[in-house]
Amino acid sequence: MVRSQALETRWPPPSWRAFGVAAPLAAVAAVAFVLWLVFRIGGDTTTIAVDDIGEAVAALVAALACGLAARRSAGRLRLAWTLLAASAASWGAGEVVWSVNEVGLGVALPYPSVADAGFLAAVPIAVAGVLAFSTAPRGTSTSWRVWLDGTIIAVSLLFVGWALGLNQVYADTEDPFVERVIDLAYPVGDILIGTVLILAIRRASNQQQGRMLLLLGGLAANSLADSAFAYLTATGNYGAIGSVLDAGWVIGYLMIALAALWPSGRVDVTERAPIDLWQLALPWMAVLAAGLSAMIMALSGRPFDAFLSVLAGILAVVLMISQVLAHKDSLSMLIKSRLSESTLAEVISHAPVGVVRVGPDMRIIGANPRFGAFLGNAGAAQAGVSLADHFSGDEAAAVKAKFQSLSSGAEEAVEGDSEAVRQDGTRVWLHWSATAVRKAGGGTDYFIAMFDDTTARHRAEAAAAANLTTLERLNQVKTEFLETTRHEFRSALVGIQGFSELIRDVEHLNVDEVKEFAADIYTGARDLDQMINEMLELDRAETSGAILHIGPMDLNAAVGEVVARIRTAVERPIIDIDLDPNLPAVLGDAEKVSEVLQTLLGNAIKYSPEGERILISSRLKDREALVTVKDQGMGPRADFDNRLFGQDDLYANSPIRKVVGTGLGLAIARQVVELHGGRIWVDRNDGVGSDFHFTLPVHSPSVKVETPLGAGGRVG
Repeated sequence: MVRSQALETRWPPPSWRAFGVAAPLAAVAAVAFVLWLVFRIGGDTTTIAVDDIGEAVAALVAALACGLAARRSAGRLRLAWTLLAASAASWGAGEVVWSVNEVGLGVALPYPSVADAGFLAAVPIAVAGVLAFSTAPRGTSTSWRVWLDGTIIAVSLLFVGWALGLNQVYADTEDPFVERVIDLAYPVGDILIGTVLILAIRRASNQQQGRMLLLLGGLAANSLADSAFAYLTATGNYGAIGSVLDAGWVIGYLMIALAALWPSGRVDVTERAPIDLWQLALPWMAVLAAGLSAMIMALSGRPFDAFLSVLAGILAVVLMISQVLAHKDSLSMLIKSRLSESTLAEVISHAPVGVVRVGPDMRIIGANPRFGAFLGNAGAAQAGVSLADHFSGDEAAAVKAKFQSLSSGAEEAVEGDSEAVRQDGTRVWLHWSATAVRKAGGGTDYFIAMFDDTTARHRAEAAAAANLTTLERLNQVKTEFLETTRHEFRSALVGIQGFSELIRDVEHLNVDEVKEFAADIYTGARDLDQMINEMLELDRAETSGAILHIGPMDLNAAVGEVVARIRTAVERPIIDIDLDPNLPAVLGDAEKVSEVLQTLLGNAIKYSPEGERILISSRLKDREALVTVKDQGMGPRADFDNRLFGQDDLYANSPIRKVVGTGLGLAIARQVVELHGGRIWVDRNDGVGSDFHFTLPVHSPSVKVETPLGAGGRVG
């Protein structure tokens, strides 16, 4: 809709209170004027004075009101009120001349006179003023259609006027030609004013219609008085006292004054809006009036003169042109409508989102191919398929609930994120929104829903959340690792520093004491060096992988060698062995596997109470060699065990996580086992002892290996 607005800015616009006071006063004045003329109150002389002066006062009041309206307005609206004020002032000036001569001087004016010049000049000025109120036609009307309709109205009104008596004004050939022209100028001018006013009302905005109807009534009253004056003058029946029909001028100009006082703060001078039915019917109402006038003449036996025949012919031609052009416009609009429909259908068909029309029963009425592509099935978009069938139970219930709230009018639009099930069983996340299309009675005709695949976004959000959780947990693990490493380093450094200070500060030390202190310092330095080497080895294993010399090896023999070394290095460890004599050779690096066994047995010895037994066993299980180290330790290792070997820990593969709470040996053991393609884990035995397990792939089940220590042997 296109609007062009003129704002009343200079003076405050009139209020309804002012209009409510002015309207009753105008009505009282009009009724009093009519009664005065009817009953000739005060005699003929007084009645003549009231008649002439009242008409002049009413015209000048209208000119003043229109002038004030022009001062309050701007743009074309100011021009319109200015022209109407000038028209009323011109007519009022003519009436003043008439009154001065008739009432003041008692001199009858000739016909035509100077007063007629003022009366006739008001007509074209009023036409221009009415046209200035609006410029753009409403609805689909174009400017040429507006003027064509105006021609129909003007010809129809002229036909009606001529049939009702205007022909008699021109029929008296004894009157001078100038008098006959002036006699016709009054009603013809009024017909022109009525025509343009009807067109203006047809093009007026809703805010202007009340004002334009007042103008129409006022100018119609003026037209009635003008036509009566012309007819009575032509027939010689207009006397000095005039006629009661003179009240038409008073009533007309008072209505024009009220139109100027019509309240409106903002006025739309032009508006592009749908035309109302009654506005569309205005030209045809004029044609209907002409047709009824023709029927009356035919029934009364009055013949058509040449002028009426010409008018009828002109009206027929104009109507034919109007109908042809209207049909052309309708055909053009139909073609555009079909093209728009085709374009819209193509846009929906190729839209990047799924567009679905859903009935009140949740069954699909129609859908574009994109919707079927989202669900991996073109049949999903077929009519008659229930929309809820594409979602699981809970999701379907949620979608139905939202559509029900939309259908009940509780919400204007609904949307949601729902997980749909494709035909192949996979799932897809769809973001959808829907609105309801209502019937004339207010019920739901159908729903329009749009769907978009947001699976990638949901996965990205889930990954982002997981990454955030990972960072938070790794940050915590890093802190624990630093605390543990600091504790290990500090323990060794405290021993080195303490014994060094003791040697430095004590004055008398014998050789044995110095050697003892030096041995402690050496042990602490060795532990530090070993810890650093283990950290470097772990880092190499994590970043670039350790270099392994994989080949067939006797796992039982490796167990026996490690047990023998530990027996000689540690005082009286009680180690029971239970090795499968039928264990086949495994694929592994003998040196690295021995280090794993050394670490597990050393860890078991470290945490087992003195005198408690440690059991190491081997078995063949699912084409893998399984080694188990069982101890009776009471050490608080549960938290570490879960972090290092937890099967349900999503972040157990973190390099930092693998060394928390250890001397790094178990972390390296895990790396070695995994590099061999095996697994390592731990089972807690209700707080009493732990079972460490690891597996290695076998070389060949047919290869048997002799166990040096024998199955079930015991080292102690």
